[in-house]
Amino acid sequence: MLYKGIFWITDMENIEENTMIYRIPVDYMGNIDDSVDRTMLNSKNHDNYNHKKMWNSINTKETRNKSFDYYPRGRVEISGGRATIFATPCICTEEIIEYISKMFEITNENFIHTVKVVPDYSKHYQCFLDRENG
Repeated sequence: MLYKGIFWITDMENIEENTMIYRIPVDYMGNIDDSVDRTMLNSKNHDNYNHKKMWNSINTKETRNKSFDYYPRGRVEISGGRATIFATPCICTEEIIEYISKMFEITNENFIHTVKVVPDYSKHYQCFLDRENG
């Protein structure tokens, strides 16, 4: 199954250990699967997750009492056979993009013919690494 959704990368050293991945099943056009309860989707249009709202619903043991914008994060969107991965620039590495592609099942078998990675340098995707280095 193919997914869209949001994620955080909380462990840059052990990519496979990242579990803060929130997926929504979709078809290759980006249509949400009928089995999804849209009231659980907390974006404005109830068609995806909102990072801040989702973070506030996660157990503080998992978030390590950090704010939602502490760790690098991103979003996967699916539309017309294309996957777009928006993310904090520091996590737009080949290793992390491969991991995210695997976790969201972005594959040719799921009719995805194009994957676009968009390193988002805006304040919206800044994390602690940007604040330390900026």
